[in-house]
Amino acid sequence: MNGFSVLFSIGMRKRIKDSFLIGYGTIFPLVLIAILGYMASNYFSGDKGITSYYYYSMVTIPFCTFLGSVTLVYVTREESMQKCGERFIIAPISKAAIVLSKIVSSTLVIMVYNFILMLICKFAFGVNYDGRFLEVFILFSLLGLMSCAIGTFIGVSTKDFMQVKNFISTPILIMAVLGGTFFPIGSLGRGIEIISYISPLTWINKGIFLMINDNTMKVYFIALIITLASGIIFSFGAIKRFRKEAFL
Repeated sequence: MNGFSVLFSIGMRKRIKDSFLIGYGTIFPLVLIAILGYMASNYFSGDKGITSYYYYSMVTIPFCTFLGSVTLVYVTREESMQKCGERFIIAPISKAAIVLSKIVSSTLVIMVYNFILMLICKFAFGVNYDGRFLEVFILFSLLGLMSCAIGTFIGVSTKDFMQVKNFISTPILIMAVLGGTFFPIGSLGRGIEIISYISPLTWINKGIFLMINDNTMKVYFIALIITLASGIIFSFGAIKRFRKEAFL
């Protein structure tokens, strides 16, 4: 437990200053929301607070949170990149402590950035959470856990992780399109709608909109279960696959 605490503290100090997490967590989503919200401002009526900025705030934050998994592929192996991995090999620290310290610290930092981002969207873009701010934040937080766990699992499962890191964003982009991140896909037909359910972002986005707009919680809870279960499964998978020798 002491080993985890030390590594967690170090991880928090590193991640809070991580330029990639800052970029994915605040700068990039804000720019994307501002541009897409402005471009689509004539396509939303604004009734009941449903504006283009409201729509793109709700779908962009999950997308950018999911992109955090790309950063975790690097974070998993940063000690080997910095030539200080020998310390971990000889230190009496368990595999679980090493892996979980990376996942937990990164998840908490993503939670902080998401909280700040949600507040900015509320006051700068007039996004109305209709009293569901906490529920939305919890879902985004579990998505952050899932993203960090997936990125860590990929990082410990491959030797040529730099090459994998360059391609991991492709399936995330596909899931984002299916989830309606860039434009609503409901008008593309029933077939595309059915295919879209393979994307976790579809469940997350639908869950949020149905909860806020229709006060329907079923899809929201399904999204919670999917993200939490995926985060736990990939975390255990990362621990199982991790080898201390990977630091060299």
